[in-house]
Amino acid sequence: MGLHIAPDRSAEAPIIEFREVGKSYGVFKVLDQLSFSVKPGEHLALIGPSGSGKTTILRILMTLETVTSGNVFINGVSLNREQKNGRDIPASEAHLRKMRADIGMVFQHFNLFPHKTALQNVALAPVLTGRMSKAEAKDRAIQLLDKVGLANKADEYPSRLSGGQKQRVAIARALALQPKIMLLDEITSALDPELVEEVLNVITDLRNETDMTMLLVTHEMGFAKDFADRVLFFEQGKIVEDGPPSELFHSPHHERTKSFLRKVIAAGQRV
Repeated sequence: MGLHIAPDRSAEAPIIEFREVGKSYGVFKVLDQLSFSVKPGEHLALIGPSGSGKTTILRILMTLETVTSGNVFINGVSLNREQKNGRDIPASEAHLRKMRADIGMVFQHFNLFPHKTALQNVALAPVLTGRMSKAEAKDRAIQLLDKVGLANKADEYPSRLSGGQKQRVAIARALALQPKIMLLDEITSALDPELVEEVLNVITDLRNETDMTMLLVTHEMGFAKDFADRVLFFEQGKIVEDGPPSELFHSPHHERTKSFLRKVIAAGQRV
């Protein structure tokens, strides 16, 4: 894959911003005063050991989790707080629904509706949200299934699809609402090794052909390196290292990053 030169986005206002975000489950601290921002159109890879808080970040952005402290902003608007009658209050369901309208997420285990066909899975959200008529949503779903190489599987149910095909349907479904932000959570970890490439190829095409902001949580270090403009290495809910992939993977500054990558390489992964 050719060398990717990240565009200069230094002057742009962030599309995503975490400000001193904490997330705890009882005494277990998942995110610890986490602060970082993402520019529009940026491609971020989040790496680190299991339990370091990476997936929690995506789930907070998708409003599937609430923060314990701090604040998250999407395009400068608070995700978890809102102003009502001059008061700052926790976000209502209506506010959360509005905030996540521009965010799509692809999950580790597909999360397809088993009783609906591939086409129906992809077409459902645009109809439920009132963005498209049933006819428009069907046309859009056909286009998206074609985009991920599954036009011939439109009428198949998930039980008749391979893991790679299910994940490609899930990607098409996430694209159906034309999100500005795409969240990808370990999208290949539930797949047989020979099916990984077909899914990563779809993500590579999206990365190259769209201006979506994309956050990728992955254990596929070689893909993270090819995909990302920036890589964040997490441990215990904190960012240990943040830099371009060429630097973080080949000249990491922190001993913890070096140790993690040594183990990855020892396990046979390409970086």
